[in-house]
Amino acid sequence: MEDLRRLIYVPILHAQDDAKHKASSLPKNQKIAKELSAVDEMWAGIAAKIEGLNLPWKQTRIYQDGAPVCGNELTLAKRLAESGSPNFSFILDLINKGATLEGTEDMDLLIQEYDLLNKLLMKSSGTNQKAKNAEYHTKSRELLALRDQFILNRITGTLEKDELPIVFMGVMHRLDKMLEKDFLVSYVIYRLPFRSIGTIYNA
Repeated sequence: MEDLRRLIYVPILHAQDDAKHKASSLPKNQKIAKELSAVDEMWAGIAAKIEGLNLPWKQTRIYQDGAPVCGNELTLAKRLAESGSPNFSFILDLINKGATLEGTEDMDLLIQEYDLLNKLLMKSSGTNQKAKNAEYHTKSRELLALRDQFILNRITGTLEKDELPIVFMGVMHRLDKMLEKDFLVSYVIYRLPFRSIGTIYNA
């Protein structure tokens, strides 16, 4: 039996896109400041654990949830890092060490997920919110399964023979279970601050 290739899997949490904007516009909002601090703490912990692995960066390929296949992956990563994303700031650090960022997600599926979330957040009179939430979660799970399948295909289809994949995925994904067929999955897990983050969602 052929030995399975190693894959580094990093489960992560995502803060809402506008959290930093809210924090800057409401400097006295201690709740938001605490949430942002917890996210930064999480990434500092993840960074320390990954640095301790001494990975071969020039042979490392990065796969990140929410990063679409678009042909401008590096430009997008830089833009998000400049906007204050600790996730993409860390990824840029790895790229500077020699790692390669790979386009990971289907843009159409990401747009569908974005539209679905916006539809949920829109307030409309006469709408049964409980039914609306149930419909959202059902469709969101369906989309997540499609996203995971696409990401799996990207990893197996783009990874070169001598490369090591490192995968950053939101905690709601089930991609790691799908990867176990083709890879020996090693987890990098930092204490995820569920209780200290009120406005956390999985993109």
